Amino acid sequence: MLGLSKEDLSLLSAIETGMKTHEWVPSFVVSELSGLPDPKVQFRLGQLFEKKLVEREKMHYLGYRIDFAAYDLLALSDFVKKEKISAFGEKIGVGKEAVVYEALGAGRLAVKFHRQGRTSFKHIRRLRDHLEGKPRVPWLYSAALAARREFSVMEKLYPAVSVPRPVARSRHALVMELVEGPALNRITLSDPENALELILGEVAAALKLGIIHADLSEFNIIIDDSGPRMIDWPQAVDADHPHAQQLMDRDLANVLRFFERKYRIEMPLDRARQLVREKASEQAKVQEKVQEKKTKNGSETRKEMGKEREREMEQENEQEALRS
Repeated sequence: MLGLSKEDLSLLSAIETGMKTHEWVPSFVVSELSGLPDPKVQFRLGQLFEKKLVEREKMHYLGYRIDFAAYDLLALSDFVKKEKISAFGEKIGVGKEAVVYEALGAGRLAVKFHRQGRTSFKHIRRLRDHLEGKPRVPWLYSAALAARREFSVMEKLYPAVSVPRPVARSRHALVMELVEGPALNRITLSDPENALELILGEVAAALKLGIIHADLSEFNIIIDDSGPRMIDWPQAVDADHPHAQQLMDRDLANVLRFFERKYRIEMPLDRARQLVREKASEQAKVQEKVQEKKTKNGSETRKEMGKEREREMEQENEQEALRS
């Protein structure tokens, strides 16, 4: 990776750790955390500075910190070490708070790097559950917290909800299934009524699992051969969030506004909300029946196993009686 050695990665990791307690990490702290002698640390940090992988500031001491370029490399190194990705490709998406690249691993994958930064941190801190109770989290770590939140939500939703299959997380980066297809705003649907119904069904499926997207729009719904796929979940909230209803209504309003504007399909927000809750309730009932059937089958299996064991014991007793 850009000619970096294990020692270089160790230094970047040491600075990352030091930034939890220092705005600018002193070189002696980098030396202590990396286990490398100070002269070698100074030399290697100079090389990393030339490669623009570390920043430095001279105060009453010489301090260092990393930015997203180095953070990306640390995450990628972790993915490669864990054999989650084998090749890293081109940039395929850029947003306000993330950048996405194509990769290879167990199939075609996407690597998403969160980019929450200094300018958006106050907004993130105010609105997102994953930062609640952490008002002094450094801006670099807000990206890691966003990635952790998004990955945990995707693990909870997949495969019941049509989201990309989550593969791995490291720091501020996620590896997931590559979803190929245009965003909803970039395609003309042949059956928009059906598409709207399917999208509301996905909102309902997420609600049944206790999750609300909280930033849903035509820009983060991908249309592929299987139907709508919902992406971008870092800001998702739990269904018991104090503003859950408000956030779900905003999601629905965004979608309804798009379909009305482009396809002249009109549906009142109240109706959409009712449909979502009805679908969520129906899905919950189906799940309950499936669970009851599994429990019943399991109970019957245990009973049958118990009867089989009783027959075996009877046969063993009969054989023992014959031998005596």
